[in-house]
Amino acid sequence: MVRFFFFFFVVFFLLFFVFFFFFQAEDGIRVKLVTGVQTCALPISCVSSGDYYRIKKLTVTGTNITDTFEYHTDSSCATDYSMWSYTWSSLSIGEEQTYPSYGSSGGSGHDFTWTLSDTTYTPQTSDKVSWNNTNSYCGLTDWELNTPLSVADKTCKSKTQWATGRTIYGTYLLDGSKLFWTLSSDTYPDSAPTGDNDTFTKQ
Repeated sequence: MVRFFFFFFVVFFLLFFVFFFFFQAEDGIRVKLVTGVQTCALPISCVSSGDYYRIKKLTVTGTNITDTFEYHTDSSCATDYSMWSYTWSSLSIGEEQTYPSYGSSGGSGHDFTWTLSDTTYTPQTSDKVSWNNTNSYCGLTDWELNTPLSVADKTCKSKTQWATGRTIYGTYLLDGSKLFWTLSSDTYPDSAPTGDNDTFTKQ
């Protein structure tokens, strides 16, 4: 009888811990979709953007993030033109947010902050390199083909880039494997854009 009760309690505690860690892991999977405890890339397919075509990618490794905008001259995004790359660190997930107007039953996500590590621009055609150097693009005249230069805190045409070390505010909406997000320089945005061209799908 003693052995029976001993066996019963051992099985009970084993089952308890199995279910406990299962639910903990399930929560962790949801967190990993955004915080990237694992590395993941979430690209948007080739879409029209002004005179060019663009692919956006978000790669998350731990609390470090790389956000890239790849510009191409053809609709299949096979011919490179230029690339912007933003690297971030210290990702911190804030309060949960709900978006009642999203879809048929609403959506949810979180506010977040991160810190800008650097912003780089890479010209990917000889003509673009020549134009950049002739016109001192972003105040620089040492552009080279396929070579990124830091443009953080520099004015590129009419837009001044954020300075390194600056904390930026954001909010995201997570719908299964779909991620929508947006940023602001001084306060948490009220919502995230949810158009077709704003959708990141976890790969």
